[in-house]
Amino acid sequence: MSHRDDLLNVLAGRRPERIPCIHFGFWDEKSMHKLAPADTYDENTLDTPCDEPPRDGFSPAPRTRESRERAVRMAGYLEAASIGVGKGGVLSFGHGGPGEIQPRVIERTSRHKVLEYEGGHRREVQFNPHSIRYFHFPVKEEKDLETLRLPDMRDPRRFQDVAEDSRFFKAAGFAPTGSIQGFFSGIHNSFMDFQDTMVNLLLKPELMKRLTERLALMSLAAVEMYLERGVEIIDVCDDLGNASGLLISPQLVRAFFLPWYEELVRLVHSRGAWVHLHSHGNIAPVLADFVGIGTDIINPFDWEENPGLPELVKKYGDRVVFCGGSVGNLQDYSLEEAQAIIRRACGLAKIAKRGYVLMGNAGIDSLSRQEWEAWRRISRQAREEMLSSQA
Repeated sequence: MSHRDDLLNVLAGRRPERIPCIHFGFWDEKSMHKLAPADTYDENTLDTPCDEPPRDGFSPAPRTRESRERAVRMAGYLEAASIGVGKGGVLSFGHGGPGEIQPRVIERTSRHKVLEYEGGHRREVQFNPHSIRYFHFPVKEEKDLETLRLPDMRDPRRFQDVAEDSRFFKAAGFAPTGSIQGFFSGIHNSFMDFQDTMVNLLLKPELMKRLTERLALMSLAAVEMYLERGVEIIDVCDDLGNASGLLISPQLVRAFFLPWYEELVRLVHSRGAWVHLHSHGNIAPVLADFVGIGTDIINPFDWEENPGLPELVKKYGDRVVFCGGSVGNLQDYSLEEAQAIIRRACGLAKIAKRGYVLMGNAGIDSLSRQEWEAWRRISRQAREEMLSSQA
């Protein structure tokens, strides 16, 4: 049974051979080069143009078979059940590929680089230590919507690699996924300053409704292009909270963003595919809303952000697949503690009626190769043993 089979069985409410894994990947390119075999990545792997060798953007040329083979080897190495399609779509989870706005490098030194994204905003990436600063947002007031230029998500040239990616990845035993921006975080990550976003949701609702609609329609157009080309799961990363709770009120989530998620689910389900929503934070106050509209997978459910996780799984686990259960800072724990954390996460499979998926922790440069390989071994054993103990 392939990794894809395991994931599709879980989505169908059937017992898999082992608990499927969907993997975050690596914190940055430096971590990937340190921890992953050299034949598992290339210039198309990460959601930003690579630094070794330095590239300013993704090539417009069609993706090669060798590039797809490297993506398959990466998924096999991470024991992941899915692979993101398109250049830049393989890693990190839920980001990159043609359905998201794409970056180009406009400045580079030995210490940092500056990326400019479609739409105009910029991100400064510091290499050591790794950090990202978002700035130069294109929307400050309503008149800026008239000059905001978004990519044409219905341009078939943009999605030229997706059909063959989907076919190739399925044949290799992995589910092809396509990423779009979150309807909430896509605003403050890429188009409007975070503080302005928070204030305008309260004081300028018409501006925010217009901006949300433009960005949502762009993403839904990308979803249609993905689904027409064989993508099976739509990944959407939308950080709605932190450990303290939601970043905005449940009422604002429902008024501005939930209707677009309902439309996303309707569209995806009409093509026989699935929706995977990633959100950091304790989103328990709106979990019933996202389950109610038919979201198929919800993650990451970091145990430290959601201490009542088992109760949430018992309450909603018959209708949604839970993904996650580890902690975001696993690298801060000893290997013995990491093993207990991963085994605790996989234990959720015993109470998740529809099914459970482990979210693999991202590799970080502070880990030694020995520690990283121990993480992989711990994950494999926990995913296999937890199901066998239920037999």
